Amino acid sequence: MSQNFFTLLKLPEAFVIDLERLDQNYQDIQKEIHPDRFASFDDETKLESIKKTAQVNDAYQTLKSPIRRAEYMLQLHGVNIHDEKYTAVPQDFLMQQMEWREELETHKQNKLALEKLATEIQKNKNDMMNQLPAFFDQKNHLNDAIKITRELNFIEKIEQHIHDALIEIV
Repeated sequence: MSQNFFTLLKLPEAFVIDLERLDQNYQDIQKEIHPDRFASFDDETKLESIKKTAQVNDAYQTLKSPIRRAEYMLQLHGVNIHDEKYTAVPQDFLMQQMEWREELETHKQNKLALEKLATEIQKNKNDMMNQLPAFFDQKNHLNDAIKITRELNFIEKIEQHIHDALIEIV
């Protein structure tokens, strides 16, 4: 049942994917397997449709997000970035993260300052994302892909904190 997400959604196994094709393949598959199509079938068939729909939804959400896609691709290579052996992050990134968090706390009520911080972080995130395709294309660079993916997880969390702070202001 646990089919490769790329295979399931009829995409080549690569970090850079065609998002329009992903959406189209997802919609086509959902039309075929949606539980409503199996309403008059026996319970086992209905349950199988529900399970398949859940798996396709999970595959779609995973591949749609570049960070989740990177994590998934690392899993395909036997790497779970949440394993404690991968928890170390470089000192300079830790310092940068601490600075961002300090700035967030200092300017929690200042919309312009938070938006500026969000823009700075987004630029860093984009720079890191642009490195990932090469790291996945060259299998001997998986350690770099692990490092960047872990750092992107941290960035995603601080982005969420900034987003939450901006909502509180409005």
